[in-house]
Amino acid sequence: MSLPLLVVTMVLAVGGGLLAERRWHEGAVAASQGAMRLMLLWVLPPVYLVLVSRLHLDATLLSGIAAAYVVLGIVGVLAWLAAERWLRLPRATVGGVVLAVILANTGYFGLPFSQAVLGHDALGPAIAWDSFVSGPMFFGIAFAVGAACSPDVGAGADGESRLGAFLRNPLLWAAILGLAVPWDAPEWAADVARVIVVALLPVGFLVVGIQLGREAEDGVPVLPPPLTRPIVVVIVLRLLVAPAIVVGASAALLDLPDGMLLQAVAPTGLNGMLVAHRFGLDLRPIAGAIVWTTAIVTVGALVATAL
Repeated sequence: MSLPLLVVTMVLAVGGGLLAERRWHEGAVAASQGAMRLMLLWVLPPVYLVLVSRLHLDATLLSGIAAAYVVLGIVGVLAWLAAERWLRLPRATVGGVVLAVILANTGYFGLPFSQAVLGHDALGPAIAWDSFVSGPMFFGIAFAVGAACSPDVGAGADGESRLGAFLRNPLLWAAILGLAVPWDAPEWAADVARVIVVALLPVGFLVVGIQLGREAEDGVPVLPPPLTRPIVVVIVLRLLVAPAIVVGASAALLDLPDGMLLQAVAPTGLNGMLVAHRFGLDLRPIAGAIVWTTAIVTVGALVATAL
């Protein structure tokens, strides 16, 4: 899929999700949740297993994964400082800002985006980033942030359930199995997996549209979202500071694969809204950041490819 076609597909899918939520309300939400479970449990694990099996983990990839955690830790702390100390936002909004910065859409957006911009060879490193960075950040760190910033003291602060969610992540285990088993998946299996990655793009963004439509019903502005100061903080940290540190570290020391470098600039992910729902955090900075950061990344990529 070419980049312009990817962008058109993404916009149409989000629009379709918004219309579906307006027409069917809870039915559309239930269908989107079922689609996400289907992709998480049955569709994506074999894709990750096949593509990661063809990826030979080396010191460069391990360094990239380690660097990603360091960078996300830095921008997460900066997001907290900016939201609490500079903007003096309520605790629930501080949590929303931090989640919007540390959780990126490296799966439904990052994988097809990497394939469209860089080609098939970029998928392995991009999946490594999604599996070993974004997955643990969601199931581990994000839940801790949600519990710490919840307006209800102690809400959801059950470490056992967070650990259980982390351990039940099939994408993480599929990626680990792909690295551990001494075999390379055949080329035909890799071709099928790449097609599935592209085919999941409209499904993933249909879910995004449905979820954004649901938040609009709760009074969260979605389209067009106001460019508030918390969202500006997210844009600066997610799209400027984090990528700059990763690219600088790569140029100076690590020489990271292009697929990892592109994942560093992935926009804010939908998973932040799921965590915010769970802990009663402010959804507005996350919903607005999803729209703004995704639009900035896609427009920037279109301009860069046109030059």
